Amino acid sequence: MELTLIKTLSGVLKPAFDSDLEKFKQLPLNEPFTVTYTKKRNAKFHRKFFALINLCYQNQSIFNNLEHLRKELIICAGHYEIIFDLDTGTQKKEALSISFSNMDETQFNKLYSDVLNVICEKFLFDKQEILEYLVEYF
Repeated sequence: MELTLIKTLSGVLKPAFDSDLEKFKQLPLNEPFTVTYTKKRNAKFHRKFFALINLCYQNQSIFNNLEHLRKELIICAGHYEIIFDLDTGTQKKEALSISFSNMDETQFNKLYSDVLNVICEKFLFDKQEILEYLVEYF
């Protein structure tokens, strides 16, 4: 079961939304349970990441497909897993999913920073210019 909680000033956890209240009521009383903390992703920051990818795509001539560029940048930034290709019998790198359910805010911040560095290194873009352009997104 997954639910979103808020820690109050008194140190008590309470449901963040009405939809979480019903789930919260299902938790057993006086029994311990384990909580795994993940910081929820910021949708505006997610859009900023895609603005960064779009900016790179519009200012390069190597890739004809935005999605291929995005995946290659993620791989070059070190955010990939090794998978086995049954057709060729070889291993290959596959970009990690950046979906909200697969990556928390801390992981996504690291990915964003790493991809920005790859863009500046591989495409010789000025980092400060990119940051100034993207300021409106976050």
